[in-house]
Amino acid sequence: MDDKVTSSATPTNMLQEAQDLQKSLSGDGIPTKLIGGIAIAMRCPHIRERGLERDYHDIDACALARDAKKIESVMTRLGFDTHKHFNAMNYGRQMMFTNSTSGVHVDIFLDVLRMCQELKFTDRLAVDEHCSLAASDLALSKLQIVELADKDKTDLLALLLDHEPSPGSESGLNISRIAEVCQVNWGWWKSAIVTLDATKAYAPARLSPRDLASALAHIEVLRTAIVEAPKSARWKARARVGERMKWYELPEETQPV
Repeated sequence: MDDKVTSSATPTNMLQEAQDLQKSLSGDGIPTKLIGGIAIAMRCPHIRERGLERDYHDIDACALARDAKKIESVMTRLGFDTHKHFNAMNYGRQMMFTNSTSGVHVDIFLDVLRMCQELKFTDRLAVDEHCSLAASDLALSKLQIVELADKDKTDLLALLLDHEPSPGSESGLNISRIAEVCQVNWGWWKSAIVTLDATKAYAPARLSPRDLASALAHIEVLRTAIVEAPKSARWKARARVGERMKWYELPEETQPV
């Protein structure tokens, strides 16, 4: 996500274009939420003053597979070209579109975000009225990434700084939601722990002393919630195998060429 096609749009313009796109799809009766770096920027009102805003090169969104045909119709009406081969190969999983005028690229994930792990979001599109997925789901979208880029660590730090840990509540960062995903799947658990540790190591070079203290405290709260959550029998069975068997897929391995 976030690096398919470059465009000349500024971060502010990209955020507005993403918001307009989400509004257009939702206005046509297609439940849609933004995800990725742009969604995180929208969920984090202090991202710019903390120096964590970055360039956003594409728009990522989530919708339902049942709406694939309606999505294509609306996107065509809005001036986006369809990546016909990719969409056919990934039917029911993911759709790609590009605006030939602005160069803006759009990925729309259907039912599940498949990267290093799988994040189901069919029951998460109506959590609140915001144009993006909830902060906990945006955090999960980053926590699943094993080969973490600096931009992913930056996005995760922005989320952790702008949202207080709030067990069982989406008013902040719902650490219960995150722990629940990790406690049933060892691969998810392992990916999240590796990602949090990498983000913790990266934080001192990226944050002011004040923000660093807050970020490290929130990382520790989230890490503790993930580690201490009771684990399922499936989790325990997979944990016995551990790293002897690969626990993740790389994004290019999950999509047909």
